Amino acid sequence: MAVEPLVLLANADKWLTESLESVLVQGGYRVTATLKRQQVLDLARRERPDAILLDTGLDPHASDSFALCRSLRADPSISRATPIILTTAGPALRAQKIDALRAGAWELRGDPLDLEELVLHLGVYMQGKLEVDRLGDEGLVDRSSGLYNETGMARRSTELAAFTARQGLPLACAVFQADNGALTGNAADRLALAFRNAGRISDAVCRTGPAEFAVFAPATDETGAEGLVQRISDAVARTAAVKLRAGISAAGAQQHPARRSLAAPPAPPPSPAELLDRARNALR
Repeated sequence: MAVEPLVLLANADKWLTESLESVLVQGGYRVTATLKRQQVLDLARRERPDAILLDTGLDPHASDSFALCRSLRADPSISRATPIILTTAGPALRAQKIDALRAGAWELRGDPLDLEELVLHLGVYMQGKLEVDRLGDEGLVDRSSGLYNETGMARRSTELAAFTARQGLPLACAVFQADNGALTGNAADRLALAFRNAGRISDAVCRTGPAEFAVFAPATDETGAEGLVQRISDAVARTAAVKLRAGISAAGAQQHPARRSLAAPPAPPPSPAELLDRARNALR
């Protein structure tokens, strides 16, 4: 049974919030609501809503009514496919609509607020969001971090193993976990972003769990893997303030095909799955 899409509703008007929540629930949505501006980011990071309805007047003392929308759109833990619909008291002027679009909102709606039309618009946006989610689930990349997921890791590591075997090069694997236990929510996403920035273009950097990462590094032996671990650990400590534990494994360089003796064919190198298992065992 499919789970109803989740809408984050943030509006300081209690009566309007209750009215919107009632209409949304009748329309087949789940709703999490807040009347407080300071709770919006935390709720969005924790709940991962499929859409956000945000009132620009949530904080009447804010000098920039679109600042919170920009913060939501810039947060790496919130998908860019998540529609953000802004509402405002009074009519939505053209200049305000343009500012809303520049802040990352999908639209700005003013008074009088047509709830039926709003829910219909939301349904159209939601179809696109859920399709992006479906493709992400079936794809090769972890949506929240942009790193390879386990399916992508299996494909890319196989490609790297074939390439390094043909070229007679070593291949290393390193597995990392946060040293201070499991991380969740925004902390885990900051860690993933730090890994994405720390990896080399030639490496396959993969997210294999909320706070577990694997890196396949071509042309890297065991000594090089130790250096890779140190480099990534230092970069992550600087940018995400997380200490890492790591395990490594490496397949040694194979003799180039042109130089192999027909009488003594080399043993096949370990598969990427075997390298990954060895690295995990070393980590434990």
